[in-house]
Amino acid sequence: MDEQYTVFLIGGGTGGDEQAVFTPHDAGTRCRLTCSYRNKVIAAEEDDYFEAQCQIRNQLEVEGLIPFCYGASANVFPEGTVTEMSRGLVVCKVKTGERPKKSDLVNIFDDGYDVMPVFVSMQQKFWDSWLASLPRSQDPEIANSTDGATHSLWQSLTLRFAKMLKSLFPLSGGR
Repeated sequence: MDEQYTVFLIGGGTGGDEQAVFTPHDAGTRCRLTCSYRNKVIAAEEDDYFEAQCQIRNQLEVEGLIPFCYGASANVFPEGTVTEMSRGLVVCKVKTGERPKKSDLVNIFDDGYDVMPVFVSMQQKFWDSWLASLPRSQDPEIANSTDGATHSLWQSLTLRFAKMLKSLFPLSGGR
């Protein structure tokens, strides 16, 4: 992967016009991501690019900086199958009480009117809150579960997204 993504940085006294350049590199089964800003470079290597971006964001937080992109937005988080098929470059936007749809898939480096930039820990709290907000009665598997409801929900979401993603990321040689 030789693409580069330019992302605005907010906070840290930037005045809103400072930018960082994120460069993803496939490192075999690992995903290496570098972030260049203020004549500095931060690098992280993880199982997927979203996790690598979170590691970089943790380091940017020390300077009070947050990337203005979907990967750093409170209302997005990776979903198992989405993460696997895109190596963490695609995440799903979520809304309290609603399950994500195909139109809710976004690239972690893109931005939009609905980006709500937050620190990594706040993003995790929003995700936990979103999971708790989902009505259990919408899915019989979840409604009948008294133990492991989150695990069942995760499986249900994974199956739904797997069908959706086949059209977005067709497997090579499979058709």
